[in-house]
Amino acid sequence: MIRRLVVVCVGIVGLSHPAAAQSSLQVPIQFDFLNPSARSIALGSAFVGLADDATAALVNPAGLIALTRPEISIEGRFRRFEQPFLVGGRLSGQVTGQGQDTVGGPIYDTIADSGTGLSFTSFIYPRGRFRAAVFRHELIRVEQDFTSRGPFQNQGFDTRDTAFDALRTLTVDTYGASAAVEAGGLWAGAGVLVQHFSLAFEFDRFLHQTFYGVPDPRQSVFHFSQDGDDTAVGAVVGVLVPVSAAKVGVSFKRAPRFGFSSFSGGLVGSQQRTTAEFKVPDTLAVGFSAAPTINFLITTEYTRVFHSQLRADYVDVLVNQGESRTRTDRFSIDDAGEIHVGAEYLLPIARRPGIRAGVWFEPDHSVHFAPTAANDLLDERIAASLSSGRDLWHYTFGTMVAIHPRFDLSVGVDYSSRSTIVSTSAIVRF
Repeated sequence: MIRRLVVVCVGIVGLSHPAAAQSSLQVPIQFDFLNPSARSIALGSAFVGLADDATAALVNPAGLIALTRPEISIEGRFRRFEQPFLVGGRLSGQVTGQGQDTVGGPIYDTIADSGTGLSFTSFIYPRGRFRAAVFRHELIRVEQDFTSRGPFQNQGFDTRDTAFDALRTLTVDTYGASAAVEAGGLWAGAGVLVQHFSLAFEFDRFLHQTFYGVPDPRQSVFHFSQDGDDTAVGAVVGVLVPVSAAKVGVSFKRAPRFGFSSFSGGLVGSQQRTTAEFKVPDTLAVGFSAAPTINFLITTEYTRVFHSQLRADYVDVLVNQGESRTRTDRFSIDDAGEIHVGAEYLLPIARRPGIRAGVWFEPDHSVHFAPTAANDLLDERIAASLSSGRDLWHYTFGTMVAIHPRFDLSVGVDYSSRSTIVSTSAIVRF
């Protein structure tokens, strides 16, 4: 038993670095690239080609030209994201029925990340043909904790991955200023995005009471952590072309890079400290809106999110450790092309309340892994860890009440099988 324990411990320490990487990668960071405001949420987040209220300051600054009064926009948002991740089961070999070895195939659990807060505020000031705006936007807020009891594998004899416990928090807040001008029927705008980044990730691996038994957090064998607190500058540019009762818009957001550091160490071997960069993906959106009647509006948008930009920075620093170092090129993240469609109908009654609905498609943009020709235990474990990504359809709806000619109150909901967002926003015109 002592000899077997020594062999298991040495094997665990040798595998702990790539295991930390896998465990972080299999729980992807949820980027909320949905446009701000309850109205936009209810319209399937198709707003770049419309951009006719104070949220245009961030979505498409060119749309500020449509505003003729000073305007304030405030949004509060509830969000809930669910993400499956590998926690146990048997990936290969025969189930023994001993202890926790009772299920053939991987076992997944779900991380539920939820929160409520003030997600967007802006102030617009029009003057002649010129518009100016300042705003704050909560781009990312992640608070996740997840544990795994370790799956079983077999390579002629049974092996078991160590158990782990992890806690990750990540925020990116944007403070910005935008301006727009009209020239020859073309609306053009641009803005500066000052973004503050904060990252904290704590990851601990430990042994089990017995090989087939429950995890024992007292027997720690490895610790991995990440820390980041940085501020950097990005930009947004946009154009709108109004044509009769329709508009065509284009917007591009260039996000900055943020520095962070990592630490890893175990019971055996040296400790390691590294530095790297975290790149928030850039986005390019093209939108179209039209109002066939005074009461009816349709809007569409195609958004390209460059998720692959994470590959060169954040993913590499996680993967390029231990045994995974030789398989860095086997990991990939695909860019995603989102399609958004929405419609709004204003009831022809007093205060003209609005009814809104939409739908949008979110392609899978999780981390993928291509097994090597060896297709060994490490390949098997990584492939099982990163198997939960899939395409999603989002369904949206909402309403608006014009409480006063200068005050609108809106509610919007975005629902998919893995996420729910409820937004309430108000617009005040002076």
